Amino acid sequence: MSRGAKGPVLSTVAEEPSVQLPIGADALGKAKENDLAPPVGTKHEGKRTLPPNGGFMAWLQVSAAFVLYWNSLGLLNGFGAFQTYYEESLLRNESVSAISWIGSVQVFFLMAGGVFFGPLYDLGYARSMLAAGTFLVSFGFMMTSISKQYYQVFLAQGICIGIGTSCLYIPAITLIPPYFTTKRALAMGTAGVGSSLGATLYPLIFERLQPQIGFGWTVRIIGFITLVMCSYAVVVARPHLKPKGTGASKNLSFAEPREMAKAAELLDTRYIIQCVAIFFSNVAFFEPLYYLQTYAQSHGMQNDSLAKYLLVILNAVAIPGRIVPSYIADRVGVLNTYICICALTAVSVFYWISVNNRAGNIAFSVLYGFFSGSVVTLAPVVLASITDDLSILGTRLGVIAVLKGIGSLIGPPIAGAILGATDSYLGVQLFTGLAISLTAAFAGQLRIVVARQKKAKKASES
Repeated sequence: MSRGAKGPVLSTVAEEPSVQLPIGADALGKAKENDLAPPVGTKHEGKRTLPPNGGFMAWLQVSAAFVLYWNSLGLLNGFGAFQTYYEESLLRNESVSAISWIGSVQVFFLMAGGVFFGPLYDLGYARSMLAAGTFLVSFGFMMTSISKQYYQVFLAQGICIGIGTSCLYIPAITLIPPYFTTKRALAMGTAGVGSSLGATLYPLIFERLQPQIGFGWTVRIIGFITLVMCSYAVVVARPHLKPKGTGASKNLSFAEPREMAKAAELLDTRYIIQCVAIFFSNVAFFEPLYYLQTYAQSHGMQNDSLAKYLLVILNAVAIPGRIVPSYIADRVGVLNTYICICALTAVSVFYWISVNNRAGNIAFSVLYGFFSGSVVTLAPVVLASITDDLSILGTRLGVIAVLKGIGSLIGPPIAGAILGATDSYLGVQLFTGLAISLTAAFAGQLRIVVARQKKAKKASES
């Protein structure tokens, strides 16, 4: 604990494998002891356990991560249906940009909340996070269903649901890696399908039910769906963490940020390069999703009803896009696959520049949906592959989540400013293509650094 610190804080002591909890948190401290499955790669009852690399319990965690992705990233990626309804009905007196801030704030909290929830996950509070996230998301929908004014929707859907999804998102990413070795990419790709399904089905549910039963009950039904699905994850989730006092996680402390950064190896060159790569991928990711429909309606799909379903096509194609490259990554290497996928995503964006007819718009939706889905899925797998001690993976993901939140928050407004200044989509497309090209470039640099470190390690051992 730092000198002069006031009030109760979370801290750990290297000599004693114990945690000083905040006043009033004794019950949570006892509950978190039951959150952990048997430790991975540590001595347990006199025997050294190994990563299970599959099995019933491992794939049960994949199912839990699947529903968590569905109700975090998938839920937020389907905000477009709410945006349209708010513009036309509930919040029609508000500006389009003001309404879009509700979705942007959701995404920011989803991503940036990881800097707080990541270390909490490593400290053993996974089950508590899942319970809190389940409550906040379902409660946020219930409050949204009775909201009538902008500030009420902003608080309920933007902030409450945003924070709730962040509680769910970190466990969705970190549950799986300790359970798999050779099948890790495939397992995480399978779980990531949940986000594509959520982004596809929630807008369809809203569009189908809202005209029949009204906005209030439609939103309540979505809230009940999230409650049931997330409750399943709370029951079956078994984070495979090292017990307190072992691994690098024993040095994690909210009282000493410098010590936490050192313990989580945040200054590792490989980690820094991957942070930059992920930042640029998030700067680029949302622009095609936001402008796909309006671009199509002015480039070959005027008065074409199919234009409204291009985003659904994109999200649907992302399902095989998350599985097929993940299957390949387990065989040719996750980093090699990630570099190729980022490059192909950039190519698809540059192809978008030439699109001016119905077939071209559909082709771009398919290509970008397939490749961009793989970029999102493989990024945390790459991070897990360059993390020597998985007990600090949650903290590392949390810090990256802040960069993802910033990238997701600034990317669309920059693209919108370019579009407004030039009255042309060319600048938006070039900006997006350049950002994802930088992701591919930094991923390639990471490959070089990893190869050099492996070569140096072999030389030192010989």
